[in-house]
Amino acid sequence: MTWLDYNAPDSIVPQASSGKYAEEGGPRLYDFLQGNREAHENASGSTAHTTVIGHSYGSTVVGVSAQSGSWKDPEAVADYVFAGSPGVQADYEADLGAGAHHVWVMGGPGDDQVVRQGGRLVGLGDNLVIPTDESFGGNVMKSDSDGHGGFWDQGSLSLRNQAAAITGKYHRIELE
Repeated sequence: MTWLDYNAPDSIVPQASSGKYAEEGGPRLYDFLQGNREAHENASGSTAHTTVIGHSYGSTVVGVSAQSGSWKDPEAVADYVFAGSPGVQADYEADLGAGAHHVWVMGGPGDDQVVRQGGRLVGLGDNLVIPTDESFGGNVMKSDSDGHGGFWDQGSLSLRNQAAAITGKYHRIELE
Protein backbone atom coordinates (compact mmCIF):
# COMPACT_ATOMS: atom_id res chain seq x y z
CA MET A 1 0.00 0.00 0.00
CA THR A 2 1.04 3.59 -0.43
CA TRP A 3 0.75 6.02 2.47
CA LEU A 4 0.59 9.71 1.60
CA ASP A 5 -1.10 11.17 4.67
CA TYR A 6 1.30 14.01 5.36
CA ASN A 7 1.92 17.50 4.09
CA ALA A 8 4.91 17.01 1.78
CA PRO A 9 7.26 19.91 1.07
CA ASP A 10 6.40 21.87 -2.07
CA SER A 11 9.90 23.27 -2.58
CA ILE A 12 13.46 22.23 -1.90
CA VAL A 13 14.33 25.57 -0.29
CA PRO A 14 13.16 26.37 2.28
CA GLN A 15 10.63 23.55 2.86
CA ALA A 16 12.49 20.29 2.12
CA SER A 17 15.63 21.64 3.74
CA SER A 18 13.82 21.61 7.08
CA GLY A 19 12.75 18.66 9.22
CA LYS A 20 9.43 20.38 10.00
CA TYR A 21 7.34 18.35 7.55
CA ALA A 22 8.88 15.08 8.73
CA GLU A 23 8.30 16.00 12.36
CA GLU A 24 4.61 16.55 11.59
CA GLY A 25 4.18 13.50 9.31
CA GLY A 26 6.33 10.95 11.17
CA PRO A 27 3.96 10.46 14.13
CA ARG A 28 1.01 10.12 11.72
CA LEU A 29 2.84 7.36 9.85
CA TYR A 30 3.72 5.73 13.17
CA ASP A 31 0.04 5.65 14.18
CA PHE A 32 -0.89 4.23 10.78
CA LEU A 33 1.70 1.47 11.05
CA GLN A 34 0.59 0.57 14.58
CA GLY A 35 -3.00 0.34 13.30
CA ASN A 36 -1.87 -1.84 10.40
CA ARG A 37 -0.01 -4.13 12.83
CA GLU A 38 -3.08 -4.39 15.06
CA ALA A 39 -5.38 -5.15 12.12
CA HIS A 40 -3.12 -7.97 10.90
CA GLU A 41 -2.81 -9.47 14.38
CA ASN A 42 -6.57 -9.46 14.86
CA ALA A 43 -7.35 -10.80 11.40
CA SER A 44 -4.77 -13.56 11.20
CA GLY A 45 -3.59 -14.12 14.74
CA SER A 46 -0.02 -13.36 13.69
CA THR A 47 1.90 -10.30 12.62
CA ALA A 48 2.60 -9.40 9.03
CA HIS A 49 6.10 -8.86 7.66
CA THR A 50 5.86 -5.12 7.05
CA THR A 51 8.56 -3.32 5.10
CA VAL A 52 8.44 0.46 4.91
CA ILE A 53 10.16 2.15 1.98
CA GLY A 54 11.12 5.81 2.11
CA HIS A 55 12.40 7.70 -0.91
CA SER A 56 14.01 11.12 -0.72
CA TYR A 57 12.31 13.35 1.89
CA GLY A 58 9.86 10.50 2.53
CA SER A 59 12.76 8.63 4.15
CA THR A 60 13.08 11.49 6.64
CA VAL A 61 9.39 11.07 7.49
CA VAL A 62 9.94 7.31 7.91
CA GLY A 63 12.94 7.94 10.17
CA VAL A 64 10.92 10.22 12.44
CA SER A 65 8.10 7.66 12.44
CA ALA A 66 10.48 4.90 13.53
CA GLN A 67 11.52 6.99 16.52
CA SER A 68 7.97 7.93 17.54
CA GLY A 69 5.90 6.21 20.18
CA SER A 70 7.41 4.37 23.11
CA TRP A 71 9.88 1.52 23.50
CA LYS A 72 6.97 -0.34 25.13
CA ASP A 73 4.97 -0.35 21.88
CA PRO A 74 5.02 -3.54 19.82
CA GLU A 75 7.18 -3.36 16.71
CA ALA A 76 5.12 -2.64 13.61
CA VAL A 77 7.94 -2.79 11.05
CA ALA A 78 10.24 -5.69 10.18
CA ASP A 79 12.43 -3.91 7.61
CA TYR A 80 13.15 -0.39 6.40
CA VAL A 81 14.36 0.46 2.89
CA PHE A 82 15.71 3.92 2.14
CA ALA A 83 16.45 5.09 -1.41
CA GLY A 84 18.06 8.44 -2.12
CA SER A 85 17.76 9.50 1.51
CA PRO A 86 18.84 12.97 2.62
CA GLY A 87 18.73 11.73 6.23
CA VAL A 88 16.44 9.96 8.69
CA GLN A 89 17.08 12.04 11.82
CA ALA A 90 19.09 9.20 13.37
CA ASP A 91 22.80 8.52 13.87
CA TYR A 92 22.56 4.73 13.62
CA GLU A 93 20.31 2.14 12.05
CA ALA A 94 19.75 0.74 15.55
CA ASP A 95 17.96 4.00 16.44
CA LEU A 96 15.12 2.90 14.16
CA GLY A 97 14.23 -0.17 16.21
CA ALA A 98 14.04 -2.72 13.39
CA GLY A 99 16.85 -4.83 14.77
CA ALA A 100 20.24 -5.71 13.42
CA HIS A 101 20.51 -6.03 9.67
CA HIS A 102 16.95 -4.91 8.89
CA VAL A 103 17.72 -1.46 7.53
CA TRP A 104 18.47 -1.44 3.81
CA VAL A 105 19.79 1.63 1.97
CA MET A 106 20.82 2.62 -1.53
CA GLY A 107 21.94 5.69 -3.38
CA GLY A 108 22.67 6.69 -6.92
CA PRO A 109 24.95 9.08 -8.80
CA GLY A 110 24.29 12.55 -10.17
CA ASP A 111 21.21 14.32 -8.83
CA ASP A 112 20.80 11.67 -6.13
CA GLN A 113 24.21 12.64 -4.73
CA VAL A 114 23.02 16.26 -4.63
CA VAL A 115 19.90 15.27 -2.65
CA ARG A 116 21.79 13.06 -0.20
CA GLN A 117 24.68 15.43 0.41
CA GLY A 118 22.35 18.42 0.54
CA GLY A 119 20.29 16.69 3.22
CA ARG A 120 23.44 16.05 5.19
CA LEU A 121 24.42 19.73 5.03
CA VAL A 122 21.01 21.09 6.13
CA GLY A 123 20.74 18.66 9.03
CA LEU A 124 18.19 16.10 7.83
CA GLY A 125 20.78 13.52 8.83
CA ASP A 126 21.30 13.61 12.58
CA ASN A 127 24.85 14.86 13.31
CA LEU A 128 25.45 15.00 9.53
CA VAL A 129 24.96 11.21 9.20
CA ILE A 130 22.88 9.87 6.31
CA PRO A 131 21.82 6.24 5.77
CA THR A 132 24.40 5.44 3.07
CA ASP A 133 27.26 6.35 5.46
CA GLU A 134 29.19 3.36 6.76
CA SER A 135 28.92 4.72 10.31
CA PHE A 136 25.10 4.56 10.09
CA GLY A 137 25.34 0.77 9.94
CA GLY A 138 22.64 0.00 7.39
CA ASN A 139 22.98 -2.66 4.72
CA VAL A 140 24.05 -0.73 1.63
CA MET A 141 22.50 -2.42 -1.40
CA LYS A 142 23.95 -2.15 -4.87
CA SER A 143 21.98 0.15 -7.11
CA ASP A 144 21.98 0.66 -10.83
CA SER A 145 19.84 3.79 -10.66
CA ASP A 146 21.13 6.51 -12.93
CA GLY A 147 19.95 9.22 -10.55
CA HIS A 148 17.44 10.16 -7.86
CA GLY A 149 14.39 8.72 -9.61
CA GLY A 150 15.65 5.45 -11.12
CA PHE A 151 15.36 3.11 -8.13
CA TRP A 152 12.14 1.56 -9.49
CA ASP A 153 13.09 1.12 -13.15
CA GLN A 154 11.61 -2.08 -14.52
CA GLY A 155 14.09 -4.97 -14.48
CA SER A 156 16.68 -3.01 -12.51
CA LEU A 157 19.00 -4.39 -9.85
CA SER A 158 17.72 -1.65 -7.52
CA LEU A 159 14.16 -2.95 -7.86
CA ARG A 160 15.22 -6.59 -7.44
CA ASN A 161 17.13 -5.74 -4.26
CA GLN A 162 14.11 -3.95 -2.83
CA ALA A 163 11.86 -6.89 -3.70
CA ALA A 164 14.23 -9.27 -1.88
CA ALA A 165 14.15 -7.06 1.25
CA ILE A 166 10.35 -6.77 1.12
CA THR A 167 9.87 -10.53 0.85
CA GLY A 168 12.53 -11.38 3.45
CA LYS A 169 14.76 -13.15 0.89
CA TYR A 170 17.84 -11.41 2.21
CA HIS A 171 20.25 -13.91 0.61
CA ARG A 172 19.23 -12.53 -2.79
CA ILE A 173 20.25 -8.96 -1.99
CA GLU A 174 23.43 -7.73 -3.65
CA LEU A 175 25.35 -5.52 -1.23
CA GLU A 176 28.01 -2.92 -2.00
